Amino acid sequence: MKFSADPISRVLHDRDEIASAVEKIASTLDAKFGPTAYENVLFLPCMTGAMFFATDVMRRVYEKANKNDNEMVDLELGSCVATSYENVDASGKGGEEVKGVEVKGDVAGKIVVVVEDIVDTGNTLVALCEKLYALGAKDVHCATLLNKQARRRAECTKAFETLLARGNEEDPEDGLYIGIECEDEFVVGYGLYYNGAYRCLPHIGVLTEKAIRGES
Repeated sequence: MKFSADPISRVLHDRDEIASAVEKIASTLDAKFGPTAYENVLFLPCMTGAMFFATDVMRRVYEKANKNDNEMVDLELGSCVATSYENVDASGKGGEEVKGVEVKGDVAGKIVVVVEDIVDTGNTLVALCEKLYALGAKDVHCATLLNKQARRRAECTKAFETLLARGNEEDPEDGLYIGIECEDEFVVGYGLYYNGAYRCLPHIGVLTEKAIRGES
């Protein structure tokens, strides 16, 4: 696929920042679930946007889980897909209704960790949580590379309090693990896309108006 030679107006988060976010999330997950050797924990990367982030995070989590050479800890991995109206992009602009959620993996009775590229309005994550609980998940957590708080819907924030890490009444936001707080910009790269393009950029940047219009 060909696109503008310079589609990014500015880089928001470079490779080093992304690597730091990966390490932060992996350390958080290991502190949370490592003491139980990830027993009964299922990781569900949300495809396709989270594939780069999920791959990097899972590698680090696996390394941390197996730092003791005397025993091997395996990680259970599935995937999920949330389908939205066409032209919903990384900024959350466009149609926002989630049409359907597909899950690959047996979630019944499991602690599920959804791995996301970005949480903005919160609609997609709420729909995922509801689907996972309907399938019998014991509890749902979410690790996200980016959190775009400026676009969060109030009703979704409220829903998170009952849907994420619902077993932790003392800290209702405990179940959302954030790598980077993101500006309210039109972002692409490292899995984030616009009209099928820019996923493979090694950094996260702001898309130019020219690129948004599809001009080369």
